[in-house]
This record gives sequence, C-alpha cells and structure tokens, in this order.
Amino acid sequence: MRRSNNRATSLLTAVSLGMGFLAAFAARGHAQTVVRFPTEDGMMLYGTLHLPKNPRPPFAGAVMFAEPQWIVRSTYDGGNMAPDLAEKHGMAVLTVDFRGTAGNIHKGRMFQTFSPKEREKLQLDVRAAIRFLTDQDGVDPHRIALVAVGLGTDYALREAAENPAVQGLVLISGTLSEPAREYIRVRNDIPILTIAGTDDKEGFREMSEALYLSRNKASNMFLSTGHGTTIFSRTAGLADKVSLWIVDNVKGLGPETEISFKTEDGWSLHGKLRRPGNVDAGVRVPSVLLVHGAQHDQETYYSLSRALAKRGLATLSFDWRGKNRDLSETRGHYGVNFPPEERAKVYLDVKAALDFLASQDGVDPNRIGVVAATLGTSMALKGVDGDNRVKTMVMLSQYAIDDRDRRFLTTTDIPIFFIASLEDRNTELGSLGDFTVEAHRISKNKMTELVLYDDAGRGSEMLEKKDELEGMIVRWFQDKLGSK
Repeated sequence: MRRSNNRATSLLTAVSLGMGFLAAFAARGHAQTVVRFPTEDGMMLYGTLHLPKNPRPPFAGAVMFAEPQWIVRSTYDGGNMAPDLAEKHGMAVLTVDFRGTAGNIHKGRMFQTFSPKEREKLQLDVRAAIRFLTDQDGVDPHRIALVAVGLGTDYALREAAENPAVQGLVLISGTLSEPAREYIRVRNDIPILTIAGTDDKEGFREMSEALYLSRNKASNMFLSTGHGTTIFSRTAGLADKVSLWIVDNVKGLGPETEISFKTEDGWSLHGKLRRPGNVDAGVRVPSVLLVHGAQHDQETYYSLSRALAKRGLATLSFDWRGKNRDLSETRGHYGVNFPPEERAKVYLDVKAALDFLASQDGVDPNRIGVVAATLGTSMALKGVDGDNRVKTMVMLSQYAIDDRDRRFLTTTDIPIFFIASLEDRNTELGSLGDFTVEAHRISKNKMTELVLYDDAGRGSEMLEKKDELEGMIVRWFQDKLGSK
C-alpha cells in the first residue's frame, strides 16, 4: 500500500467514521465504509467506499459523483449501482459529494453561493477522488470509470482529458463546456455512456451531442424520463444496464503489464501483455499475438488489443528487433542502419513471442491466434510454421509470398482471415491486394476467408479507416478460438 501523510489521515478518518456504518451492512457481500480525504487545495471531502470481499487484484474501480446542490451520494449507495458493482462484479466503488454539498460544506458555504471561480475547483474534487480510490490496496490505477451528473459532467470530462486512470465515462443529464466538447472530439479511446430523460430537453440535447462527438465504438446513449439520478427509479433495469456497461468497458479491459522476453539469437524484446478482466478465477483464456508491420510498432494495435480483452481474449503486443527499446548499438536500428540479414530473422521474434504468451498463467497454450500486418504477415507465417498451438490467423495486407510462405499456406490446416485493399500498391514489390488474393487462393483450409476493400489503405491502418473491421476481427477470434 502506498502511503502519504494525507492518505494516512484519510484512512484513519475512514476507520473512525466507518465502524458503526459498516456493521449495518455486514450482511452485504462487500465492505461499505464512510471515508474522508483531502483535495489539492485543502478541502476535505466525504465519500463512501465500497470494496469487494474477495477480489482478484488488480481490480477495476469506479468513482461516482452526485449532482452539485441537488442530489447526494446516497443515490448510488442506497440503490443498486455501487453495491452491485462491488458485490456482483468485484469492482471498487467510491461515491462522493462535491464541495458545497451534503457534508462537504466549508465555513458554511453552500454550492449555490459559489462564484464561477470557486466552481472551477470542482475538477480538484474529481482528481482527489480518483487519487484516493487508486491508492487503495488492489485497485488497478489504470482502469477507473467515472460517473457524473448535471454540472459535474463537465468537470469529469475535463479531468478525464488529463488523467490516464479514466477508461470510461458515464454522463447523466449533463452540460458541456467547449473544452469538454473538444476532449470528446479528439479522444476516441475512451468510451462514453450518456443518459438523459426525453422530457429533459436541455439534458437530452447536450447528451445527444456528446454521443455524436464520440468516435469510440462502445459509446452509447440510454433514455429515460426525468433528470439526473432520479431517472433510475423511473426506468426498471436502467441501473443494471449502466453497471453492465461499466463492467464491459472498464473492468473488461483487464490489467495490462509491461513485459520482456528473449529470442533464441539473443535479442531482448519488450511488449505489453493484457489479460481480459471479465473471466472467472482458474479459467484459461485464449490469446492473440499482435505482430506489427515494418513502418509501425506495437502501439498500432492499441484499440484492437482493448477490444479483444473485452471479449475474453488475452493479447501480447511487442516491438520487433531494432525498434524503439528493442534496438541494438551493434546490430542497428530498424529503418536506419538495420542489416538485411537481421530483418530476415524477425520471424524468430514471432516464435519467441508465441513461447512467452503460451507460458503465461491463465492463458490456454493451445488456443492462440495471430494478427499480422504487411511485412509482418510474412514473418508471422514463418514464425507460426510447425507450431500447433496456433489455431488461426488474421493477415492485414499480405506481403509478397516467397517459397516458404507458399509451402506453409498450401499445407496448413489453420483458417486464415485475409484482409486487404485493392488500391494498395508497393512501388518496388507490386500490389499487396494481389498478394492477398493469391494467398487466399492457395490456402488449404476451407474456412479461410477474404475481405477486399477499394479504399482501406494498408495493413493496420485499415483498422482506422474502416470502423467495422475491428469488430469483424474480434468476432473471427471469438469463433475460431472459442472465446465468450
């Protein structure tokens, strides 16, 4: 547990406040405690901390803010949302009142009397609440959902723009400033769920615009009647739907860890292993190895890795030899002074990555898939050759096929999903679209499929140009590897 003077004070206060309160909820399947913690400008905020009894760390969390001057945090504590997320889904939840509301009144100042400058400090409340929750034992500091209502939605969005902990936003009957709108426009990696009453014209307009501005595929909007959290009592099952959205889009991401492994010829490679979050203890999950192309690195699969994890698949992305941290002073830098003989050995990186992935706890070593792009497709075919652990592959813009690739494709029983764009031509090699068509034609497996676009670009870039492609790839692996 990380400690600081402020945090120690906060925890002592939480214990003293929570003993009697906790006893009243001893029958629940989680611990529910009143807590108090400081903001950067010295305010002390009250909240309620819900912790699951037997979670598998690291576990995801959610911070839920009540509406300033209108509704207090018991709207979450006494309903289903906070208890259910902790009890049923194993998440940590902190419900909070903004400054000037409920018990968070300083020197008698109510929220209604705040000046515009004082209201700007509500973002400090959001920041402090996230910091307090992520400081708790076992909480993953990179998987936090943020729920806010009314005026608070604007400050939640502003903090999410700066805070990498936030991975999902629920905005209820909100209002948006231009900075908040700009955040939604430029960040498509954070899904947003908006909720509004159809009879709340202003809230409906603002929340509809927030959904319109979001480019994230998981963003959505739920409708009810009324304003703010009172809508949960007016629409049966709405709280459960919101909870499941948070579980799917935040908990489902699973924890991501930095890893490294060695190839058989001595390269030390770096990558990221992401495990799915919504799986039962002891279950071995299928996995997907992500192999980038010559002009990219592991970050090209940022969105795809997250989408696969949400559907129960572990992923491993990594940088080739000679890329980023995986370069060598003596062996060269890829694309700068990298010798051709080293480039030809990138398939050994694929082999080492497969070995590493198959060795991980909770990963089924006999249900592995591979995604590869451009030159990486040729390296992946060579790296997979003879490896019975790999059950399927996805090839994005097949590279020129050499004799070894041809032999593999004509003999393997692995179903392969080929995807390419017909306008994609390499001035030195020829058409990657034609190479992809040829690879599909000679593939032995009858379940192999081909999708050809006219204007999708090249390799992993197609994932950005064609919104439907990510979902198609995820469903392919779900079907071929037996994921949920």
